[in-house]
Amino acid sequence: MRLTRRFWLTAGVALCLVLGGWLLDSTPLFVAAAGLLGWILAMQAVFVRSVTRIERALSVDQSLDRSRVTTGTETTFRLAAAIDGASPHFPVTIRANVPVAAERASATEPLVTLARTQAESSITVPLTWETVGDHTVDEATVSVRDAAGLFVQSFDAGSTPSVTVEAPSLGPVHVGQSGERLLRGVGEHESRGSQGGLSAEEIRKYVPGDAMKYVDWKATARLNEPHVREYEAESNRQTVLVVDHRTTMGDGPAGRTKLDHLRAVASAIRQRADADRDPIGYLTVGDSGVTGTMSPAARPEAYESCHHHLTDLSPTDSEAGTQSPATTRGGGPVTVTGGDPTLTEMDRVLLSYQDRQRTLLPDEQLYNGFRSARHEIRNADLVVICSDDTDPGELRETVGLARRNATEVVVFLTPSVAFEDDLLAATDDAYERYRRFDQFRRELCEMDAVTAYEVAPPDRIESLLSRSASDSRRGEVA
Repeated sequence: MRLTRRFWLTAGVALCLVLGGWLLDSTPLFVAAAGLLGWILAMQAVFVRSVTRIERALSVDQSLDRSRVTTGTETTFRLAAAIDGASPHFPVTIRANVPVAAERASATEPLVTLARTQAESSITVPLTWETVGDHTVDEATVSVRDAAGLFVQSFDAGSTPSVTVEAPSLGPVHVGQSGERLLRGVGEHESRGSQGGLSAEEIRKYVPGDAMKYVDWKATARLNEPHVREYEAESNRQTVLVVDHRTTMGDGPAGRTKLDHLRAVASAIRQRADADRDPIGYLTVGDSGVTGTMSPAARPEAYESCHHHLTDLSPTDSEAGTQSPATTRGGGPVTVTGGDPTLTEMDRVLLSYQDRQRTLLPDEQLYNGFRSARHEIRNADLVVICSDDTDPGELRETVGLARRNATEVVVFLTPSVAFEDDLLAATDDAYERYRRFDQFRRELCEMDAVTAYEVAPPDRIESLLSRSASDSRRGEVA
């Protein structure tokens, strides 16, 4: 219970009467002071009983018309309150505690007031959500004030609705090879080797109605059309997402950058792991080195942590500094190699296959981050690498390192040429750059247990392919 300013003024008057009675030796002043103090105590007793009754009789309901929205979407929040019984009560004010992530679309305050004889009231307020994540509306704050304005009592009551705010959908995402979109769903897997209790029956062509979780990545890539592998039982294998979010991953229009496309792919894989209860882990790398890591786990909090971490990723600043390659995250000694200008590309590739020492390469944070990662991450059953073609040499080294321990490696690559703002007005070498990218992707696929896919906006891939077709027609005419 909180005492108001009016209470202290009234108590001050009573004190003045007592002092006046003592100074003037006036009995009437003492009597007046006693009467005033008695009245205050009586009002307090009545107030306490009334608040107790209100707490028992009051019901507060808070609700949102939607439980899942995208950023910038408007929802309707409703606050309703009711008091059982028809007897008069002290005025009651109920104020909703709207999360700071929500912006009110109008000046309407999210509160309702129940007057002395009012039994129920409600209000609706439009809210716009701007921050990605899970948000909960806390219990409403109920305030009761007595008729004389001497006391105020506050307590919390009401339901606690929640809403999940997601980033706007990218729309269609091209995931394929050599310009052909092979898969419309990502994150599906098969069991390989002895990792899990999955027994393969046969490989056949994909037909409408088949579950995307049974798509065979290698057969799909080899046969150039979706194939599925039938199984007797579900697998349970560890998956690690290795996500590159360095500066170049910010290339592309706002909301449709390289990172946005790869985030959509990684999120789909996380969702599939969650649905199948497969252990999921992650390793994220920025310009300064490792920015986040989690060993594979199948706990609910692991899926939630992975979701939030992927959602919060943004391209890092290349000028933020570089991580010293002198030590690993495990604290062990390392050898920094690659600074010699006479080192050939073949020498750099061979470095990724060394077992005798923990070798790190300068200015290659993706490779270094995976090299120094925990054993559980480097030895996962499935390693999914999401990056671009900015540094083919580093990526090749990282894939070579990953396939030494992982049962399978899947690489999702964004071709830089497909994310340039002036693609539609690009010079004639645009397709040639895409062709070089595709050649690099094919080289990765030739590595044992490695499958590489291109990830890009469908319209950009179509534009590149149409440019190639146009060039071919011009050549035939000539």
